[in-house]
Amino acid sequence: MSFSALYQEIGGRFRQRRLRWLFQQFQDCRTVVDLGGTIESWNGTRFPAILLVNVTAPTAPLPSGFQHVQADACETPLTGAFDLAFSNSAIEHVGTFERQRQFASEMMRLGRHIYCQTPNRWFPIEPHYLAVFVHWLPPQLFGHKLHRYLTLQGWAQRPTPEQSMKIRQREAIRFLSKRELRELFPGCSIRTERVLGLAKSYAVWR
Repeated sequence: MSFSALYQEIGGRFRQRRLRWLFQQFQDCRTVVDLGGTIESWNGTRFPAILLVNVTAPTAPLPSGFQHVQADACETPLTGAFDLAFSNSAIEHVGTFERQRQFASEMMRLGRHIYCQTPNRWFPIEPHYLAVFVHWLPPQLFGHKLHRYLTLQGWAQRPTPEQSMKIRQREAIRFLSKRELRELFPGCSIRTERVLGLAKSYAVWR
């Protein structure tokens, strides 16, 4: 099995579990804005109208019920209110803590309800590279050799030094703690997803 297939298999199981909870919790919602999302997140969707907001355009025509706006999710051109502002594993990719604050503010502004899922900074396995502890290291220490030999992605894809640099630039990530999420989303509840008793990720909801 390729790294990509393994990643999709593992991530897909957690994603489907989250979506079942989401549909149950927000079953009365009709309009959804997905900040930073793609069509792949919505297999088996039950919401009538979903607007995807992403800096990249879709690679294929969208099915019925979906629309797309190409924009920065931290500062969208949208003015209308949605029943649900949704985000799955996007807020950790937007950059600095100040950018994450802008992202959270956009969710709170756009959605009557919100749902924002993100990995836990203190879970020992980094979910993008599938490696242990590497996300706790200073960024300057995460070089090619560490990527190539100490991550499952590196063993599977065998990147060159140039490819490692491009991957790390593209996937620049700042994970959030539960305390930071409470600060970014005041008045919201936080649902914890656990693996072997450890908090793997959080879902902020309102």
